[in-house]
Amino acid sequence: MITKLGARAFKGLREFNIAPQRVNVLLGANGTGKSNFADLIAFMSKIPVRGLVSAMDDFGGLPQVRTRQPGVGTPYKLQLDLNLSEDRSRGIQSVHFQFALAQSRDVKVQMERLEAVLYKRKAGKPAKQGVPRFDFDQPIEIGYRRDGNKVSNWTESLGQPIAAYDEDNELLLASYGKLGELRTLTDYLNSWRVYNIDAAMAKQSTGGSDIELDRYGANIVPFVARMLQKDPIREQLIEDLCQAVPYITGVKPDRVLTYQTLRFTEQDSGAEFQLPEMSDGTIRLLGLLAVLRQPVPPAVLVIEEPENALHAYAIRHFLEVARRVAMSHQFASQLFFTSHSPMVVDELLSVEAQRDTNEQTACFVTQRRPNALAIVPAPDSVMHAIAQNLGRPSDFQREGDFGDEPTQLELPVAAGGQA
Repeated sequence: MITKLGARAFKGLREFNIAPQRVNVLLGANGTGKSNFADLIAFMSKIPVRGLVSAMDDFGGLPQVRTRQPGVGTPYKLQLDLNLSEDRSRGIQSVHFQFALAQSRDVKVQMERLEAVLYKRKAGKPAKQGVPRFDFDQPIEIGYRRDGNKVSNWTESLGQPIAAYDEDNELLLASYGKLGELRTLTDYLNSWRVYNIDAAMAKQSTGGSDIELDRYGANIVPFVARMLQKDPIREQLIEDLCQAVPYITGVKPDRVLTYQTLRFTEQDSGAEFQLPEMSDGTIRLLGLLAVLRQPVPPAVLVIEEPENALHAYAIRHFLEVARRVAMSHQFASQLFFTSHSPMVVDELLSVEAQRDTNEQTACFVTQRRPNALAIVPAPDSVMHAIAQNLGRPSDFQREGDFGDEPTQLELPVAAGGQA
């Protein structure tokens, strides 16, 4: 899982350096960077497979990815710094990866570092859903150092050494990430996902890939239909959904003329409804549960505003499922939730909830304040008070003790005293 994540000049996140836990919640006023954090996770997941430039293009290119500045001064220096701890089921022992772009108008890699210990892949049948098996008695050191075009400290495990790399606008991780044991790290990063399911978009869903759910749920029908084809997953998924929406007794794939849909059965009447007829909350909940109940869920998962369109009971049940997935012994997911909801705050930060995660829960606050970090840990005084059961987490949130309330910026005073 991510044990350290730092960035500079990524969109609205001018600078931050955090140490996440197994379950994390990000609080903050509108426009302070919660969605930018989700974009950062999505951006990092694309780099090893798509490449740096292509990943940036998905977010509007370098001018949109790098923090903007007034005037025509020297561009900010975009940097990323990542530490991963052990995840045996996915072949990771430890990873430190970082890179920085030059302060130029074009994409130009100035520095890149990789120091990693990965487990050797075993030959033969995968463990689950294409994930290889690993030999924990054979850790492999992988690494390199790049400064501009010069490459050094290239480990033998990466193959033929190289002394120079002439593609200024690309990362070594992207160019070599599909080769040898480095594939393990590429697969790990590429599994990261961000979700903010749009029910209106999902209701128009008639096709698409069934491998991974789209960030906004555009292919929810084929994705959920694939999950429903597997007996243990289907039973668990329907049970989870019925816990929160008890009038539903079943869900199954269906086809109307030329397009695919899902058909829901009502318990008391036996009536059947297609996906576009269902409530927004039911659709959103079904998609999120399907992501969590995959045999191999994402290694890192960001869920934006899980409270949207959900009843309080559904929120509670969903977060209970999410915590269990985060604490699984095998193929656990590290979870990040962005939220404004007092109920989500209570469900994730209460004494009982933190006990469920063996105290591996963290809270961070996004902020926009002059000369301040963009993301900071929640105040120790608040977290200590919660641990001492001196009040519900939402009580401290309502009082502004987390520091997530909007900050009024002082405008420069013009000549004559008029702002």
